[in-house]
Amino acid sequence: MYAGDGPGVTGRRRLVLFLAAALVGGLFVLPASPAGAAALTNVSWTVSNNQVSATSVTYGYSFKTATTTSISSVTFVVSGAGLAGTPTIARNYGIPAGTVGITGQTITYTVSTPISITAGIPIYIEFAGLTNSSTAASYTTVVTTKNGASSIDTATSPAVTLASSNTAVTVTVAKSLTFTLNNTAFELDMDPTLSALADQTSSIGMTIQTNAHSGYTLNVNDSAAGLQSPATGTPTIAKVSSGKGTSLAWPGTPAFGYTVTGTGATIDGAFSASKYAGFVSGAGEQIASRSGATGGSADTITIAARVAIDFTVATGVYSDTLTYTATPNYT
Repeated sequence: MYAGDGPGVTGRRRLVLFLAAALVGGLFVLPASPAGAAALTNVSWTVSNNQVSATSVTYGYSFKTATTTSISSVTFVVSGAGLAGTPTIARNYGIPAGTVGITGQTITYTVSTPISITAGIPIYIEFAGLTNSSTAASYTTVVTTKNGASSIDTATSPAVTLASSNTAVTVTVAKSLTFTLNNTAFELDMDPTLSALADQTSSIGMTIQTNAHSGYTLNVNDSAAGLQSPATGTPTIAKVSSGKGTSLAWPGTPAFGYTVTGTGATIDGAFSASKYAGFVSGAGEQIASRSGATGGSADTITIAARVAIDFTVATGVYSDTLTYTATPNYT
């Protein structure tokens, strides 16, 4: 039964479960130990104007790290000759703030406060204020991450053609993610005397739609106290498992847990065959993801929150808060 019955319901044990949704966009960079060097992946180079001798040009570089280690600088060595200008940093994602300088064909991004960056993290750096070479040709850029004077990983970008007889077109598409939740609070009125009231489920439906090139991830967590009553001794209803790593078929004993289904999104395999897991506090756990943009149709994800009780569960009002975090990856 959903919220709205009000106080005064008699002859039943009551269970209140409150949900809160949170949309958090972001990229988490976690420190880790250095690993063996390898080639950078997903390297790209774009220019805002590909006409020769054009001024105030913006060069955009993106790549994914291959080695977990501290990055103190990144060099971008452009082939050919004639690169000029006074570059400034227009955007930087996935890497701490820094400064930029240019010497000949080499643009150097120096991290102000180096930190360890995990392998596989997408990085995007955009330099404004550059002047293209005066020679029409195809050019590449060798991108190299460094720790001090030592090179970490490197790779060469696809070619960019500078020409004097074409028109450069730049179309900017805004970053967008929409997240909806159809159930922000619900109440379950439970009674161990009746089987229909001793094991109940409430569904929480979500939709996610985004144009993020590399899709998104969806996490869920609950409060550290879990499903708890404020009564003497603060009794709780035990979680069905310690997390998705120990998911299992619903045991039918006093327990609190959830399973996940969805369309469009990739649902974590821990919930296959209708297995249930206990909610995890803190950072929570990833329950769904997508590797690319959703396109015209939103992904749908449904969490079925389930509670079972018997006469061992003390009477009272039990509550918990669930938080959802959708993180887009625009790289």
